[in-house]
Amino acid sequence: MKWNTITYLALGIIVTLALAAYSSAPEERSEIQNPENMQERQEIQIESYSAAEGEALSQGARTNKKSSESLEGQPLSVTEASTSIIKALQEKDMETVASWASEDGVRFSPFANIDPVHDLVFTPDEISDLLRDPTRYVWRTVPDNHDDKIKMTYADYHLNYVYNKNFIHDGENAVNVLLGKDAHPGNLHEIYPEANHDFVEFHVKGTGAEGRDWHTLRLVFEKIGQDHILVGIVHDQGRT
Repeated sequence: MKWNTITYLALGIIVTLALAAYSSAPEERSEIQNPENMQERQEIQIESYSAAEGEALSQGARTNKKSSESLEGQPLSVTEASTSIIKALQEKDMETVASWASEDGVRFSPFANIDPVHDLVFTPDEISDLLRDPTRYVWRTVPDNHDDKIKMTYADYHLNYVYNKNFIHDGENAVNVLLGKDAHPGNLHEIYPEANHDFVEFHVKGTGAEGRDWHTLRLVFEKIGQDHILVGIVHDQGRT
């Protein structure tokens, strides 16, 4: 058998490639045939992920708990309470109004001078159904003229002596402050002493040069600790 130069060169290349392959094989085999290394790395990755995930969940739980603690047991301020009620009155949502009402009832007064004897008082259950009540109540009798009475259903009274103006969008409001140049408290503080009552006044200014046709709605709250419960809805208006 004759060997020429090309054959020797080819043989040399084959041997060189074989040696190179053999020298790298042990390292690759050690990677493949030693699963403990892979398992260990996987366990490290899993533990690292679990620790990070657990910390994130823990932080989230603490945040949620902190938020819950800040919300739980915190009574709404009188401003927040009045906002809820005035929106409910605008939307004729009497169930929400009833949810704020004192168990002893809420007095409805058509004028600033409250009549503690004759002004009508409704309990929370009665307030919930007032808009559906067909009874024509006597809401006020004008002194010295018993024939001059405000007699109507609550639905009509609501339109004339409760939310009879757009107090939310057209008016201003304040806590324990009388608004408007002609505003007067009537006997508000006599019936609802300032020591344990707050009121929120909603006021719409009058139109025209003298502005006498103003309208006011006062939501009166009894203070029980830090809580506020609705005890009076007092309407007033200017005389034209």
